[in-house]
Amino acid sequence: MNLKERLERLTSVSKPVQEERSQVLHELREKLDRLLEPRKVYQKEEVYPIEQMVKGEVVSTPYGEAFQVKEHFPCHHRYGEMTLAEILGIPTYPAHLLSRDERLIELDLPRTLFLDTETTGLTGGTGTLVFMVGLGFFHGEEFLTHQLFMRDYSEEKGCLFLLNELLESFRFLVTFNGRHYDVPLLETRFILSRMTSKIREMPNFDLLFPSRKIWKGAYENCRLVTLESRLLGMGREDDIPSEWIPHLYFEYVQTRDARKIHRVFYHNRMDILSTVALMGRIHLVYHDPQAARPGKGIEHFSLGRLFWDHGLREKAIPCFEMALKRCDDDLAWEVMRWLSLAFKKTGQTEKARSLWEEMLAWPYQKEAFPFIELAKYHEHQLKNFEKAIAYVEMALEQFSPEQQKEVERLLHRKRRLEGKRLGL
Repeated sequence: MNLKERLERLTSVSKPVQEERSQVLHELREKLDRLLEPRKVYQKEEVYPIEQMVKGEVVSTPYGEAFQVKEHFPCHHRYGEMTLAEILGIPTYPAHLLSRDERLIELDLPRTLFLDTETTGLTGGTGTLVFMVGLGFFHGEEFLTHQLFMRDYSEEKGCLFLLNELLESFRFLVTFNGRHYDVPLLETRFILSRMTSKIREMPNFDLLFPSRKIWKGAYENCRLVTLESRLLGMGREDDIPSEWIPHLYFEYVQTRDARKIHRVFYHNRMDILSTVALMGRIHLVYHDPQAARPGKGIEHFSLGRLFWDHGLREKAIPCFEMALKRCDDDLAWEVMRWLSLAFKKTGQTEKARSLWEEMLAWPYQKEAFPFIELAKYHEHQLKNFEKAIAYVEMALEQFSPEQQKEVERLLHRKRRLEGKRLGL
């Protein structure tokens, strides 16, 4: 093998090796370029603590710290149709009548604590935490609000301790649905924290129940925010829906960023002020319906029934009369029924008769009630048995054969009247 052949052989061997090396170098160069490639630098998002977003103070207790926010409202502050001073001056005796709690006869607003909570769930239960307790009370010439807030789950006992201190200074509670939600939930948290409290024993004027008695049917519902806007004529600026609040708190606990949760303080404070204004409206409309100027016929009608149930006939009848002037046709029949019976039971039989005869001609609804009442009127007042029998027969036409008990009663009345007519 000569020199030329040897060179050709060496060249044929080294060429693949050289290509392999080039490929390795190329791949290494690509990896190095990727490692050295400039990358976007992510800055850590800034966190705003609650102390920076809300003007409050950290309070030390025997059970640890808690965050507290205080606000002062002068008594000339107007919320709704009345100032806080005017609300303070309204008689409070309606509370025990509307709640059927004799302990509330002595309800005294300077010794009353208004309470509203914000929680981690809307249904309650052992696993639901109260992360904010809103409290309001009259003090001298001012109305004060205190809001106790758990910045972390570990601050629950501290908040409960501060709540207990305030509870000891007051005798009565005013809430909105607190009897079945806020108070039992707080009682559970006290028990789980191995703390005692008198919150369950305090006389509680829960405004939800009288609100339903007076305004059910007047508005789409009897939620506090609805009554606040539709009844009291007040609105909120940049408020958050109640159903968002649990999520906002869980988010705050995870991030410690208070840029969203701080709005709950406004929501809670407005709930407290609305509770005060609603209580004032309830007391005023019961104490002096003319001064309260109810706006809807159904409101007058509901008040009339309340007064009648409480034996206040002199206040019930004017409410029924005003309701009849203001209500729509769907409600008018029921109002006429109540008003006619009120006239009858107070000895105003001619006014009752006039209403019953008006009901006979009512084009929107027909039932036996006015026929039966006119039959009684002609039997007992005029002794006109013939006319009474005629009204009983007209009443029978209003019942179907399936309504056997009602038909049987009328047939019995008819037989009795026929006997009277024959002198038997």
